[in-house]
Amino acid sequence: QLLETGLLALLAAPAGLLGSAVPGAALPTGAPVPSIAVWAFRWMAFRIMLGAGLIKLRGAKCWLDLTAMCHHLETQPIPNPLTRSFHLVPRPLLLFATASNHVIELFAPWLLLLPFRPFQAAFGATHLVFQLTLILTGNLSFLNWLTV
Repeated sequence: QLLETGLLALLAAPAGLLGSAVPGAALPTGAPVPSIAVWAFRWMAFRIMLGAGLIKLRGAKCWLDLTAMCHHLETQPIPNPLTRSFHLVPRPLLLFATASNHVIELFAPWLLLLPFRPFQAAFGATHLVFQLTLILTGNLSFLNWLTV
C-alpha cells in the first residue's frame, strides 16, 4: 500500500514537476490534480477500508457477536495510558464501539465512490474521528497518525 500511495502521488504531481530540465526552477503552481489521480486515491482508500471490515467478518467470532472491543482493549500489543480507561467503560458502550467499527469500515467507504462532494466530506470526517479514536485507545497509533 505504501508503494501504491507513492506511485499515485507521482500521478498527482503537478505537470512539469518530474523531469524538469532546469535545476532549481520554480515548481508549477495552480495546476489542477488530474481527476484520474483523485479517483485512484479514492479507490485505494475504499479498498483498504472495506478490506479491513471484511477481514473482521470472516475472522474471529467476537467481531460477529460484537464483543471484540471487550477483549481488544485488554490484549492489544501496545496500550497507552488511556487504554485501561476505555476498557473500563460499560459493556454496552464497548458493543456499540464494535458495531460502529463495522459501520465505518463496511458502509462508510461507499461514500467515497459517490460523485457528490458532501458524501465524500462525510467519509473524510467519519474517517478522521475513527482514526483519532484509534489513536486515543492505543494499539499501533503511530500508523493512525500517519493516516491522519
